[in-house]
Amino acid sequence: MISYEEALKIITGQAGAPKVQQVPLMQALGKIAAEDVTSPMQVPSFRNSAMDGFAVCAAQLASASEPSPVTLKIQTAIAAGDVASAGHTETAAQIMTGAIVPEPYDAIVPVELVTASGDTVTFTRPAHMGDHVRLPGEDVTKGQSVLRRGETITPETIMLLSSLGIVEVATTHTPKLHILSTGNEITDDYATQLQGTQIYNSNVPYLLAVAKQQGLDAQYEGIVRDDPALFERKIAAIKEPAILISTGAVSKGVWDFIPESLKNMGATIHFHRVNIRPGKPVLFAILPNGSFYFGLPGNPISAAIGFTFFVMPLVRALQGLPDAPPLMATLENNFTKKGNFRQFLKASVWLDETGCLRTNISDGQESFKISPMAANNAWVVLEEEKTVVKAGDRVSVVLYAALKTTSRNEDKTLCQAA
Repeated sequence: MISYEEALKIITGQAGAPKVQQVPLMQALGKIAAEDVTSPMQVPSFRNSAMDGFAVCAAQLASASEPSPVTLKIQTAIAAGDVASAGHTETAAQIMTGAIVPEPYDAIVPVELVTASGDTVTFTRPAHMGDHVRLPGEDVTKGQSVLRRGETITPETIMLLSSLGIVEVATTHTPKLHILSTGNEITDDYATQLQGTQIYNSNVPYLLAVAKQQGLDAQYEGIVRDDPALFERKIAAIKEPAILISTGAVSKGVWDFIPESLKNMGATIHFHRVNIRPGKPVLFAILPNGSFYFGLPGNPISAAIGFTFFVMPLVRALQGLPDAPPLMATLENNFTKKGNFRQFLKASVWLDETGCLRTNISDGQESFKISPMAANNAWVVLEEEKTVVKAGDRVSVVLYAALKTTSRNEDKTLCQAA
């Protein structure tokens, strides 16, 4: 049995250099940029109006006031997308938001501040040069960095790159995930009442959901009954190099056949059993075709921990990213660990009124209990050497759901002093 740190080094060491692929921008959401991107143009690319109103030469309105208004002839109307010719100094042009501001106009007066009548418009206050005029390059300059290698492509990134006419980006390639369950007791027939000792498959829906949440392409390969030959045929049928994940059949029981089956298939098992709780029987192997294989324990919480703390570090390494560092939070309750192992504990993490992170280790830490995980939002990670933690201690936390807030009257001194 190896330590978690040793397991992590093995996993990331097998990742190799990230592979790069060109992806259409509209398919790049959630992917990781493989290269820096700079703007090929400036935005805006021309002077344009920030308001619906009238384009004017500000000097013409220097004396405008309520007692002494200034009236100008409306020379033209300019809509967004129009190619406008130059105007005249002593005229105004009706203009739409986003429309080009032609010379010699240098200010926009909003429509609600004027009185238009026929082909004239009257102004009762001065304008200043540059009022409501968007300048070329005011948002993005040509050559400006707009995406850095290693950044996640977000909807906001897609909006920005689209505004620059960029239609594809270089991203790191993450192999497809193939997920399967093992066990005679598992059923995917959620519409039918359980029979005898059957249990509904909860691991695969979770794994598919969290993979999607991470922007990964995942496919369900079904349930493999406790039959080594069926398992080996199922794995052999996945030809392309991928990340394979199974749940169950990796411990030391009579029906835990996966380690032996992997050996029969020529796989290299890099580790089997890690000094953690829950999830100790986790297995990592490389198949003959180069696929990565994770055998996760069947208990739901062990499977969740296996994905977060073993599969995701591989994914991040394949994307050229370091493993995500934990956050630090102030503990609200006491906890004693029963052994020299790394433990992942269901916990609630929230932001208190002072902006400090606090955490509470929950009840129900058994690896079969799903409801406490659903009710919380984070893992508290206790390293091997840390046996007793007390209220006020700073502990590592890894969020798996949105950060909570609280309006309770907290003891603010613990966080501030830490």
